Amino acid sequence: MNYPGEASYLHGHSGLLTLEIEGEPNEHGYSYACKEALKLAWEVADNFHHATVFQEGDPLLELVLAGYEKTGMKGTTDRFGKPAKALKHQLVWSFPESRVAVTKKPSTCENFCEIFYELLKDKLNIKKVTFRSSSLNCATRNY
Repeated sequence: MNYPGEASYLHGHSGLLTLEIEGEPNEHGYSYACKEALKLAWEVADNFHHATVFQEGDPLLELVLAGYEKTGMKGTTDRFGKPAKALKHQLVWSFPESRVAVTKKPSTCENFCEIFYELLKDKLNIKKVTFRSSSLNCATRNY
């Protein structure tokens, strides 16, 4: 929203999130079970899977949500028969039944690093977050 040029239009990107977590190894040599870490990360990331991300204040948000309601699309995108758990955070909130997320700040790679860190920091001991949305757009933050 409010970005000059072609990026101001509704468009899409794919994203790749990489988390580096650390901790003391257990008796099996793992600091954290990979499957468990993936499960926790997916609880957040599922809100962005096949989603449209809007910035707070975007006038298209209400139109899209109303359109999904009117056409009966709302609630038909459950993944594996179970909807994502809605996000309710000061940086991002979501409408998983419509595959829509709303961010407080612009949808930059830098801001997605912050979003994922803030949503997962109490569940995983995160050392580094990298978010890539294309071959040119990438950001990394160390914690």
